[in-house]
Amino acid sequence: MASQFYLVHHHFKPGMAAPWWGEMGKLDEAANEKMAENWLGKGFYNHSFMPVTQEGPMYCVWEVKDGISESDFQEFIDGPEGVNMGMKSINNNLLKIDLELTGGQTPYERKFA
Repeated sequence: MASQFYLVHHHFKPGMAAPWWGEMGKLDEAANEKMAENWLGKGFYNHSFMPVTQEGPMYCVWEVKDGISESDFQEFIDGPEGVNMGMKSINNNLLKIDLELTGGQTPYERKFA
């Protein structure tokens, strides 16, 4: 079995957009790279971050390593090391991409073989 891809719909809880963007603004390039490496080591890779407006929603395409369940991914993405950055500011809705419907074509080249 290969890795799985998800489209994640992120939407802010009331009043949490500005504090979240404030925390994001504190991350420099090195901090972003460290966060991405940490996620990769845990079996998660964010291929794209697509905010629609500063108030949301935001969409991301995530890849999840084989063997990690959808519930484990939900726990990660909602947890302190996920996109909430410990703030519990974002609701994250996982939409698993059915690769059988695409003939096996993935939205991005796999990070996890």
